[in-house]
Amino acid sequence: MKHSHWLLMSALLLVVVACGAIVWLDASWAIAQTGASKTKTKVGTSKSKASDSKELDTRAEKNLEGFVADTIKLAEEYEKAGKFEEAQDQLRNVGKLKPDLPGLKEKIDKLGEAVFETNDFDLDLDVSDSWKKMVLVSKGKPVRVEANGSYKITLAGPTDANGLPTKDPRTDMAAGVRCGALMGIVVATQDSGAGATTGAGANPGAGTGKTAGRNNDKVGEPFEIGASKEFTPNDDGVLLLNVNLPAGHKSTGKLRVHVSGHLKMLPKELR
Repeated sequence: MKHSHWLLMSALLLVVVACGAIVWLDASWAIAQTGASKTKTKVGTSKSKASDSKELDTRAEKNLEGFVADTIKLAEEYEKAGKFEEAQDQLRNVGKLKPDLPGLKEKIDKLGEAVFETNDFDLDLDVSDSWKKMVLVSKGKPVRVEANGSYKITLAGPTDANGLPTKDPRTDMAAGVRCGALMGIVVATQDSGAGATTGAGANPGAGTGKTAGRNNDKVGEPFEIGASKEFTPNDDGVLLLNVNLPAGHKSTGKLRVHVSGHLKMLPKELR
Protein backbone atom coordinates (compact mmCIF):
# COMPACT_ATOMS: atom_id res chain seq x y z
CA MET A 1 0.00 0.00 0.00
CA LYS A 2 2.78 2.35 0.92
CA HIS A 3 4.64 1.40 -2.19
CA SER A 4 1.63 2.23 -4.38
CA HIS A 5 1.23 5.61 -2.63
CA TRP A 6 4.88 6.44 -3.28
CA LEU A 7 4.52 5.57 -6.98
CA LEU A 8 1.47 7.81 -7.27
CA MET A 9 3.29 10.74 -5.68
CA SER A 10 6.28 10.22 -7.98
CA ALA A 11 4.00 10.20 -11.02
CA LEU A 12 2.30 13.46 -9.94
CA LEU A 13 5.69 15.12 -9.40
CA LEU A 14 6.81 14.16 -12.90
CA VAL A 15 3.61 15.62 -14.34
CA VAL A 16 4.19 18.93 -12.51
CA VAL A 17 7.81 19.14 -13.73
CA ALA A 18 6.77 18.37 -17.28
CA CYS A 19 4.07 21.06 -17.21
CA GLY A 20 6.55 23.62 -15.86
CA ALA A 21 9.01 22.83 -18.61
CA ILE A 22 6.32 23.25 -21.22
CA VAL A 23 5.23 26.61 -19.75
CA TRP A 24 8.87 27.82 -19.64
CA LEU A 25 9.44 26.78 -23.25
CA ASP A 26 6.25 28.52 -24.35
CA ALA A 27 7.27 31.72 -22.50
CA SER A 28 10.75 31.65 -23.98
CA TRP A 29 9.37 31.17 -27.46
CA ALA A 30 6.90 34.03 -26.97
CA ILE A 31 9.67 36.35 -25.74
CA ALA A 32 11.84 35.42 -28.69
CA GLN A 33 8.99 36.07 -31.09
CA THR A 34 8.22 39.42 -29.45
CA GLY A 35 11.87 40.48 -29.72
CA ALA A 36 12.00 39.50 -33.35
CA SER A 37 8.76 41.29 -34.01
CA LYS A 38 10.07 44.47 -32.35
CA THR A 39 13.26 44.31 -34.34
CA LYS A 40 11.39 43.92 -37.59
CA THR A 41 8.99 46.77 -36.69
CA LYS A 42 11.87 49.11 -35.82
CA VAL A 43 13.62 48.47 -39.11
CA GLY A 44 10.39 49.00 -41.02
CA THR A 45 9.69 52.34 -39.21
CA SER A 46 13.16 53.70 -39.97
CA LYS A 47 12.79 52.93 -43.67
CA SER A 48 9.35 54.50 -43.68
CA LYS A 49 10.60 57.72 -42.08
CA ALA A 50 13.49 57.98 -44.52
CA SER A 51 11.10 57.53 -47.43
CA ASP A 52 8.70 60.17 -46.05
CA SER A 53 11.54 62.65 -45.51
CA LYS A 54 12.81 62.21 -49.06
CA GLU A 55 9.32 62.73 -50.42
CA LEU A 56 8.93 65.94 -48.41
CA ASP A 57 12.29 67.22 -49.65
CA THR A 58 11.24 66.53 -53.22
CA ARG A 59 7.97 68.37 -52.76
CA ALA A 60 9.73 71.33 -51.13
CA GLU A 61 12.19 71.58 -54.01
CA LYS A 62 9.35 71.52 -56.55
CA ASN A 63 7.50 74.23 -54.63
CA LEU A 64 10.65 76.37 -54.58
CA GLU A 65 11.22 75.92 -58.31
CA GLY A 66 7.59 76.81 -58.99
CA PHE A 67 7.80 79.95 -56.85
CA VAL A 68 11.01 81.08 -58.56
CA ALA A 69 9.55 80.49 -62.02
CA ASP A 70 6.35 82.38 -61.17
CA THR A 71 8.27 85.28 -59.64
CA ILE A 72 10.54 85.62 -62.66
CA LYS A 73 7.48 85.63 -64.91
CA LEU A 74 5.90 88.34 -62.76
CA ALA A 75 9.10 90.40 -63.01
CA GLU A 76 8.97 90.09 -66.80
CA GLU A 77 5.38 91.33 -66.83
CA TYR A 78 6.32 94.30 -64.64
CA GLU A 79 9.16 95.10 -67.03
CA LYS A 80 6.82 95.01 -70.06
CA ALA A 81 4.50 97.40 -68.21
CA GLY A 82 7.39 99.81 -67.63
CA LYS A 83 7.42 99.22 -63.86
CA PHE A 84 11.13 98.61 -63.54
CA GLU A 85 11.37 99.13 -59.78
CA GLU A 86 8.68 96.53 -59.16
CA ALA A 87 10.46 94.15 -61.53
CA GLN A 88 13.68 94.66 -59.57
CA ASP A 89 11.89 93.92 -56.29
CA GLN A 90 10.59 90.62 -57.66
CA LEU A 91 14.04 89.56 -58.85
CA ARG A 92 15.54 90.50 -55.50
CA ASN A 93 13.07 88.08 -53.90
CA VAL A 94 14.38 85.40 -56.25
CA GLY A 95 17.93 86.32 -55.25
CA LYS A 96 17.18 85.59 -51.60
CA LEU A 97 16.30 82.01 -52.53
CA LYS A 98 18.61 81.47 -55.51
CA PRO A 99 21.55 83.87 -55.03
CA ASP A 100 23.69 82.02 -57.57
CA LEU A 101 21.08 82.02 -60.34
CA PRO A 102 22.98 82.85 -63.57
CA GLY A 103 22.35 86.33 -64.97
CA LEU A 104 20.20 87.48 -62.03
CA LYS A 105 22.45 90.30 -60.81
CA GLU A 106 23.06 91.54 -64.34
CA LYS A 107 19.31 91.68 -65.00
CA ILE A 108 18.65 93.62 -61.78
CA ASP A 109 21.37 96.12 -62.72
CA LYS A 110 19.93 96.48 -66.23
CA LEU A 111 16.48 97.22 -64.83
CA GLY A 112 18.04 99.81 -62.51
CA GLU A 113 19.60 101.58 -65.47
CA ALA A 114 16.25 101.48 -67.26
CA VAL A 115 14.80 103.58 -64.42
CA PHE A 116 17.34 106.33 -65.14
CA GLU A 117 16.63 106.17 -68.87
CA THR A 118 12.85 106.35 -68.60
CA ASN A 119 12.22 108.51 -65.52
CA ASP A 120 14.07 111.78 -66.12
CA PHE A 121 13.45 115.52 -66.20
CA ASP A 122 15.23 118.66 -67.42
CA LEU A 123 15.14 121.87 -65.41
CA ASP A 124 16.71 125.31 -65.53
CA LEU A 125 18.44 126.53 -62.38
CA ASP A 126 18.77 130.32 -62.14
CA VAL A 127 21.94 130.91 -60.11
CA SER A 128 20.61 134.23 -58.82
CA ASP A 129 17.97 132.39 -56.81
CA SER A 130 18.47 130.70 -53.47
CA TRP A 131 17.79 127.02 -52.81
CA LYS A 132 15.30 125.67 -55.32
CA LYS A 133 12.97 122.74 -54.70
CA MET A 134 13.24 120.23 -57.51
CA VAL A 135 12.00 116.68 -56.96
CA LEU A 136 10.77 114.19 -54.41
CA VAL A 137 13.26 111.44 -53.59
CA SER A 138 12.93 108.16 -51.70
CA LYS A 139 15.08 106.60 -49.02
CA GLY A 140 17.49 104.02 -50.38
CA LYS A 141 16.58 104.73 -54.03
CA PRO A 142 19.40 106.10 -56.26
CA VAL A 143 19.10 109.44 -58.01
CA ARG A 144 21.35 110.93 -60.71
CA VAL A 145 21.90 114.65 -61.25
CA GLU A 146 23.80 116.12 -64.22
CA ALA A 147 24.36 119.79 -64.97
CA ASN A 148 25.54 121.71 -68.05
CA GLY A 149 26.22 125.35 -68.73
CA SER A 150 28.20 128.20 -67.21
CA TYR A 151 27.43 131.38 -65.31
CA LYS A 152 29.10 134.57 -64.20
CA ILE A 153 30.02 134.94 -60.53
CA THR A 154 29.77 138.40 -58.98
CA LEU A 155 30.37 138.64 -55.25
CA ALA A 156 29.27 141.51 -53.05
CA GLY A 157 29.52 142.15 -49.34
CA PRO A 158 32.23 142.41 -46.70
CA THR A 159 34.40 139.63 -45.28
CA ASP A 160 37.51 139.42 -43.12
CA ALA A 161 40.68 137.35 -42.62
CA ASN A 162 38.59 134.36 -41.57
CA GLY A 163 37.05 134.17 -45.02
CA LEU A 164 33.44 133.43 -45.82
CA PRO A 165 31.39 131.72 -43.06
CA THR A 166 30.02 128.16 -43.44
CA LYS A 167 27.77 127.87 -40.40
CA ASP A 168 24.31 128.28 -41.89
CA PRO A 169 23.41 126.94 -45.37
CA ARG A 170 20.58 129.50 -45.59
CA THR A 171 22.98 132.40 -45.79
CA ASP A 172 26.53 131.05 -45.77
CA MET A 173 28.77 128.98 -47.97
CA ALA A 174 28.47 125.19 -47.53
CA ALA A 175 31.47 123.52 -45.89
CA GLY A 176 33.19 120.83 -47.95
CA VAL A 177 31.73 122.02 -51.27
CA ARG A 178 33.80 123.93 -53.84
CA CYS A 179 32.99 127.56 -54.32
CA GLY A 180 30.47 128.00 -57.13
CA ALA A 181 29.78 124.28 -57.49
CA LEU A 182 26.27 122.90 -57.87
CA MET A 183 25.19 121.30 -54.59
CA GLY A 184 22.18 119.56 -53.17
CA ILE A 185 20.45 119.02 -49.87
CA VAL A 186 17.61 116.66 -48.91
CA VAL A 187 14.91 117.96 -46.59
CA ALA A 188 13.33 114.86 -45.10
CA THR A 189 9.73 114.92 -43.95
CA GLN A 190 7.54 112.50 -42.06
CA ASP A 191 5.44 112.16 -45.19
CA SER A 192 7.38 113.09 -48.29
CA GLY A 193 4.31 112.72 -50.51
CA ALA A 194 2.39 115.46 -48.72
CA GLY A 195 4.76 117.39 -46.52
CA ALA A 196 7.51 117.75 -49.08
CA THR A 197 5.29 119.53 -51.53
CA THR A 198 4.10 122.21 -49.10
CA GLY A 199 6.98 122.44 -46.66
CA ALA A 200 10.74 122.42 -47.09
CA GLY A 201 10.89 126.03 -48.13
CA ALA A 202 13.73 127.93 -49.74
CA ASN A 203 15.59 128.11 -46.44
CA PRO A 204 16.59 124.51 -45.77
CA GLY A 205 19.05 125.37 -43.02
CA ALA A 206 16.25 126.62 -40.82
CA GLY A 207 14.81 123.13 -40.50
CA THR A 208 11.39 124.60 -39.70
CA GLY A 209 9.36 124.11 -42.88
CA LYS A 210 5.73 124.00 -41.71
CA THR A 211 3.60 121.39 -43.42
CA ALA A 212 -0.04 120.69 -42.67
CA GLY A 213 0.37 121.42 -38.98
CA ARG A 214 3.84 119.83 -38.74
CA ASN A 215 7.18 121.52 -38.33
CA ASN A 216 10.81 120.70 -37.73
CA ASP A 217 11.40 118.74 -40.91
CA LYS A 218 14.77 117.00 -40.82
CA VAL A 219 17.43 118.70 -42.91
CA GLY A 220 20.44 116.82 -44.24
CA GLU A 221 23.91 118.19 -44.90
CA PRO A 222 24.68 119.98 -48.19
CA PHE A 223 26.70 117.81 -50.59
CA GLU A 224 28.55 118.62 -53.78
CA ILE A 225 27.05 117.54 -57.10
CA GLY A 226 29.16 119.42 -59.60
CA ALA A 227 28.70 118.42 -63.23
CA SER A 228 27.42 114.94 -62.36
CA LYS A 229 26.64 112.83 -59.33
CA GLU A 230 24.65 109.72 -58.48
CA PHE A 231 23.62 109.39 -54.84
CA THR A 232 21.25 107.45 -52.61
CA PRO A 233 19.14 109.50 -50.14
CA ASN A 234 19.07 108.47 -46.51
CA ASP A 235 15.49 109.72 -46.13
CA ASP A 236 12.31 110.35 -48.06
CA GLY A 237 12.01 114.04 -48.84
CA VAL A 238 12.63 116.91 -51.23
CA LEU A 239 15.86 117.46 -53.12
CA LEU A 240 16.84 121.14 -53.24
CA LEU A 241 19.58 122.50 -55.51
CA ASN A 242 21.75 125.61 -55.33
CA VAL A 243 25.21 126.88 -56.23
CA ASN A 244 27.67 127.29 -53.38
CA LEU A 245 28.00 131.05 -53.13
CA PRO A 246 27.57 133.43 -50.21
CA ALA A 247 24.35 135.31 -49.61
CA GLY A 248 24.15 138.62 -51.42
CA HIS A 249 26.08 137.53 -54.49
CA LYS A 250 25.06 139.11 -57.79
CA SER A 251 25.84 136.18 -60.09
CA THR A 252 23.92 135.75 -63.34
CA GLY A 253 23.20 132.85 -65.65
CA LYS A 254 21.51 129.48 -65.68
CA LEU A 255 22.49 125.85 -65.41
CA ARG A 256 20.62 123.14 -67.28
CA VAL A 257 19.96 120.36 -64.78
CA HIS A 258 19.02 116.82 -65.76
CA VAL A 259 17.63 114.64 -62.95
CA SER A 260 16.79 110.95 -63.32
CA GLY A 261 16.19 107.77 -61.38
CA HIS A 262 13.90 107.00 -58.49
CA LEU A 263 12.18 110.35 -58.11
CA LYS A 264 9.01 112.32 -58.73
CA MET A 265 8.82 115.82 -60.12
CA LEU A 266 7.27 118.51 -57.96
CA PRO A 267 4.39 120.42 -59.56
CA LYS A 268 5.63 123.53 -61.36
CA GLU A 269 3.87 125.88 -58.95
CA LEU A 270 5.72 124.34 -55.99
CA ARG A 271 9.23 124.49 -57.41
